[in-house]
Amino acid sequence: MTKADFGPMPPEKAIKWFKSKGYALGFDWRDIWQEEHAVAFTVAKAASIDLLQDIRNEVEKALVSGETFESFKKNLKPKLVERGWWGRANMQDPLTGEVKEVQLGSTRRLKTIYRTNIDMAYAAGRWEEIEATRKTHPYLRYRCSMLETSRESHKSWDGIVLPVDDPWWDSHYPPCAWNCKCWVEQVLKSDVDKGLVKVSPRPKTNYVAYKNKRTGQTIAVPEGIAPGFDYNVGKARARAFTPPPLSSLPNTLQLPSQLPALPKPSKMPAKAILPAGLDDNAYIAAFLKEFGLKPGQTGFFEDKAGDRMPINEDLFLSRGKKVKAAKFGRGPYMTLLALGLKEPDEIWLQWIKNAAGVWVLKKRYFKIWEGKDGSHCLTIFDKTNDGWSGTTTFTPKEGKTQAAKDAYFNQYRAGLLLYKKNSNG
Repeated sequence: MTKADFGPMPPEKAIKWFKSKGYALGFDWRDIWQEEHAVAFTVAKAASIDLLQDIRNEVEKALVSGETFESFKKNLKPKLVERGWWGRANMQDPLTGEVKEVQLGSTRRLKTIYRTNIDMAYAAGRWEEIEATRKTHPYLRYRCSMLETSRESHKSWDGIVLPVDDPWWDSHYPPCAWNCKCWVEQVLKSDVDKGLVKVSPRPKTNYVAYKNKRTGQTIAVPEGIAPGFDYNVGKARARAFTPPPLSSLPNTLQLPSQLPALPKPSKMPAKAILPAGLDDNAYIAAFLKEFGLKPGQTGFFEDKAGDRMPINEDLFLSRGKKVKAAKFGRGPYMTLLALGLKEPDEIWLQWIKNAAGVWVLKKRYFKIWEGKDGSHCLTIFDKTNDGWSGTTTFTPKEGKTQAAKDAYFNQYRAGLLLYKKNSNG
């Protein structure tokens, strides 16, 4: 049997993106809107996690094996029929309380589920590739399949070449509608520099008003983009996993009975502490610089435990979209925090209760520095799904015994030790 053609990109990143999604229950496709789809798997009117799990498992299998829609349907339909999720049925709309006759499973719906989820997974995975190679390929070309069924607006965009960071891609990065078969090609910087490829003027975007009858919200949607598709799925996924700053520092849980020996302090780099009184943008730029980035750029950083996280200036935005780079006095220590994240002495994982009383996992990046004068400095970068916090503290050079200093550092070490720096480096 011929496998589905998912394009030239290896499927690993698409699979990783899909596997990382959570679940969301919704009666109508408009209940889970735009960027929410980047972090949650949902199927309208699939009213239980068990049912969603069955559907999700088959989508994941299709991604991993590249199976055809026919195979996907053959495997999934019997499970849906067994659960009573096939054909038409009466369901109560939780928003209005009204009982409606609705379409549950059908061949047409399965085809939409199959195609949309796979297309979105590959688009998100492709964007990660685009960000990783933007230095050599800083431009994108919009491509339309130019089929009879292709939308005229999408045909008109075929061949448009714009920089990766052009805001046009925030709303026009494909897929741009249900069953949209458009894609993007990366363009070499050298081809543009040599005049082999010409950068296009940004197309004029006209907007139409669209009212989401489920939420009552009226939004402006670009012409040619289906409502709910006017966002960049790759950027949305990065933002979803970019933790905003926490407004308060979490408490440390009880220390384990035994701790490994403290790591040997690292020599503090010259000029690692920035001047006080700089504006937030200067501190943000200093942090991003340690990852080879500039404001407006996104990079994906793999920590010493093998986990990846996006690095961009959204790290310094609160949930209210306010810049908080210098909060808690951490501005001058942005370089040290970045270095402690990149090259920690240790990484700890532990459970904490957040402000809502919910248990969440916290990852702590722990680093001890030694200054030229023999003083010691500790940097801590804590990350949870709720956000992150950064702390830098100094221990007195004199007046404390070594045991007292060790006890001070040890109070920040608790939980499962995920990573420990080699004692030789």
